[in-house]
Amino acid sequence: MGVEQDAGRVLLTMATHLEPGYPEHDRGQFEFKNVELREFTGLSPLQLNDAVNILKMRGYVDVQHALRTAPYDFDRVRLSALGRAAAQRHVSAPEEANFQSQPDVQSAPIVGRPLNPVGSPYGFTDQDWEAVSLDQQDSSRLIVVLGHQWRSRYFEAATLRRNIKGMFKASLQSSKSSQNVSLDFRPLAAGYGEHLFNQIARSIIAADIAVFDTSDRNPNVMIEMGVALTWGVRVLPIRQKLARELPSDISGQTWATYTANGRGWSDPEHERRIMEMVERALLKKPKRTKA
Repeated sequence: MGVEQDAGRVLLTMATHLEPGYPEHDRGQFEFKNVELREFTGLSPLQLNDAVNILKMRGYVDVQHALRTAPYDFDRVRLSALGRAAAQRHVSAPEEANFQSQPDVQSAPIVGRPLNPVGSPYGFTDQDWEAVSLDQQDSSRLIVVLGHQWRSRYFEAATLRRNIKGMFKASLQSSKSSQNVSLDFRPLAAGYGEHLFNQIARSIIAADIAVFDTSDRNPNVMIEMGVALTWGVRVLPIRQKLARELPSDISGQTWATYTANGRGWSDPEHERRIMEMVERALLKKPKRTKA
């Protein structure tokens, strides 16, 4: 089952368990704990994380985060009005009317990005969205962006960029799913102004993986991370080992701490985790069609 199908399964499962007659139909908030969704859908935590990210990006669910929810990236999920409407169109279809008696149902089609998405970056134009769409549909590249402070007391920026790029390049080359996919590595530019922000936001939203160095608690980097989280991009916050941890509202993310400008990592399982991240990102890429 692919990521799109997993997202459809989660959407329909949430809608089905809120149908009249289900014991908890009147609980009011339409909320599901991460463990509930795993039980109801049969999906693994990694599959659920990707599915919920897709549904969040499309406005179908509202997501609540909390500390210590690993292996889940979220604590609770709530169906939005848009999500209930989208699911209802499928739940009410004659061939799927008795959903509760069909536990092996795989998924339902999911509508793409709304024409006027809630949270669209300020100043975004049709040309910006066209560039994002072209990047997202390109199955020949794995796009990784890096946001960081360009002058830091914790790291040497050029060396950090080189090491982060090398880390993902090595994982991509070792991946069994890469199928000649190349690495498109994009350090996010520093600066101010509407036009530059559009370029930065465009790269972030189009990215398969977004890495943000939070060692300096740079406000621009925090804004960039907010863009990535809002749009459901796979985020990896990193920080130099001696730098302070961030507040709890984003510290629930999966973190990686490094030494020597990214040449060493505190987690002995770091290489394996990066490989898993790359593999999951590749699974979300559009499937290539034979010429």
